[in-house]
Amino acid sequence: MERKWLILTSVSLGSLMATLDGSIVNIALPAIETDFRIGLNAVEWVVVAYLLVVGSLLLPFGRLGEVLTFKRVYLAGFAIFTLASVCCGASPNAAMLVAFRVVQGVGAAMLMAMGPAIVAHTFQDHERGRALGFNGVSVAIGLSLGPALGGILTQVATWRAIFLINAPIGLLAILWAARVLPSEKPGRDQSFDVKGAALSGVALFALLLALSDGQEWGWTSPVVVGLFVAFVILGAAFLRVERRSIQPMIDLALFRIRPFSAGLASVVVAFAGLFTATFLLPFLLEQGRGFSPIEAGMLLTPVPITMALVAPISGAASDRFGPRVLASTGMALMALSLVSLTQLPVDFALPDLIWRLVLLGVGQGMFMSPNSSAVLGSVPRPRIGTASGTLAQMRVNGQAVGIALSGAIVATRLPVHLADLGGGAPAAALHGVALAGAIHDAFAVAALVCCVGIVTSLIRGSSRPGRPAAVEPVRP
Repeated sequence: MERKWLILTSVSLGSLMATLDGSIVNIALPAIETDFRIGLNAVEWVVVAYLLVVGSLLLPFGRLGEVLTFKRVYLAGFAIFTLASVCCGASPNAAMLVAFRVVQGVGAAMLMAMGPAIVAHTFQDHERGRALGFNGVSVAIGLSLGPALGGILTQVATWRAIFLINAPIGLLAILWAARVLPSEKPGRDQSFDVKGAALSGVALFALLLALSDGQEWGWTSPVVVGLFVAFVILGAAFLRVERRSIQPMIDLALFRIRPFSAGLASVVVAFAGLFTATFLLPFLLEQGRGFSPIEAGMLLTPVPITMALVAPISGAASDRFGPRVLASTGMALMALSLVSLTQLPVDFALPDLIWRLVLLGVGQGMFMSPNSSAVLGSVPRPRIGTASGTLAQMRVNGQAVGIALSGAIVATRLPVHLADLGGGAPAAALHGVALAGAIHDAFAVAALVCCVGIVTSLIRGSSRPGRPAAVEPVRP
């Protein structure tokens, strides 16, 4: 096997572990809540803390890889992630568990920011899409395997096993990465923009916290409004610092490259649409139809499984035919699947749900690899780390936007649907029908958002397959 494919196995393993740990914990939250005798508001921080840290640090770590080399940051990320996993499994109380989840999020952010950068640096333009497609398989496996594996480990052992299992796997992954990843020399005369990294990290933390908890705290509450104001102020300060910095954390001139900026906008839209569906469907299945959490988790697996099957094919096709048509078609299929979900009857049969989820998975799988290849291939080679971190950041932003937007729509529309139904039926039945109606409204809005994504994907411009679309950016 050629060395580049061995490198891909290491990157894929990192993507699998980071993605798996983002999805495996949810199923164990009730057990953690019972074990530590805490409430729901406290236990949810086991998940929220991890996601907030990951989302706040992707941009800085993308740039750090260009300064210190991708291999060093990647290995450090694996080591931090593995050690923190052991500490999570041994946590004596909830506060320590949340603290170690923060540390684990730091390691995961390093892995997620460096993975695509290593792939783009290793593979030539004519095979980058295929490699990113295979890496996308590990992401899809992590998403689909998480709930099922988490349920099995929690039931057979304890919730601590979902963290401790990372120790032997992480150790082997570190040894494998150290062996197969090529040695690199640090960037000559490169420096890390500490002020820019701090400003971007805190600004993104404020934004993601507001989006994550805005529904619970109230969108007009002083805390949420303050977080949005902080994001605007810190974001403006970040842009000012970056324009004046000799070696900025992110070269703002990259956004003048149309495939780069259009691809980033498209990925925010795509993940907002995807996470609207994956966030709301468990409520529809469990509260609307009475499925158990494990049954609901199994019913959602057609999405990641289909993504895993389609992503390598679409990635290879983008190497040959270019990313524009494939990515735009994938976005159109996502919009179509969300429209079809608005027509899902309350008393649906399983095939009615499955074909809609398969269509969603096909659309996401068709979009993801070509779009990632286009973004990473559009920037100058010394800026691949920055592009990789930014791409991962936009995925997280899209997830947060999708969850926040869908939650707000359901909360707003649920009372309207209840009022329209009136009385004459059991309260539980009325609530189930009204909930389905409110969720259908959210799917309709998500479909419109994906239609915007079709446009942003099309305007990226066309480029010849196998040839980068980038030009060296001009300093702003």
